[in-house]
Amino acid sequence: MLKIVIKTEIPEECRKNRYSEFMTLKRVQTDIDGRVKALVAFESMDGYKYTIVKTHECKLAKALLGSGAIVLSAHVKRDEIFWTLVCTWEEFKNLVASLNDLNLSYELVWKSRFFEDKKLSRRELEILKLALEHGYFENPKKVRLKELAKMLGISEATASNLIRRALKKVVDQVLTNYLC
Repeated sequence: MLKIVIKTEIPEECRKNRYSEFMTLKRVQTDIDGRVKALVAFESMDGYKYTIVKTHECKLAKALLGSGAIVLSAHVKRDEIFWTLVCTWEEFKNLVASLNDLNLSYELVWKSRFFEDKKLSRRELEILKLALEHGYFENPKKVRLKELAKMLGISEATASNLIRRALKKVVDQVLTNYLC
């Protein structure tokens, strides 16, 4: 399974239906007649207002859904849409082919394995907390890796490995949340 974020331009048929510069499609699907339906959240001064779009004729949404991908959300920002999707590798290939057929500009912003475990282990959390508390991330460092390893009773190589794995998970999670 893949989780991907694709940035597309807004198709011409959708430009006239925009109500807000910043809106999020919370759920997108097709009805039994093949028309696009969506739960849409519009950002307003009072928070978010929700509505359901029932019969939108969007070639882009149809192509995304027709590829077999599951649309988790779509964020509209200015003249672009950031689509967050889950799909198999085969569905991803279908998706790219469908987007190419539309002659719509798009960019693959993010791709990762969907079920990859990104939670920090107890040891990873422990070393990050200790490193932060003792100034490992300061410039200049207030504590060296060797000292952190000694505090935890592990080798310097193990400490280095733990920190790198933990930081990779944290950065991956931040970027995924930021981009999605």
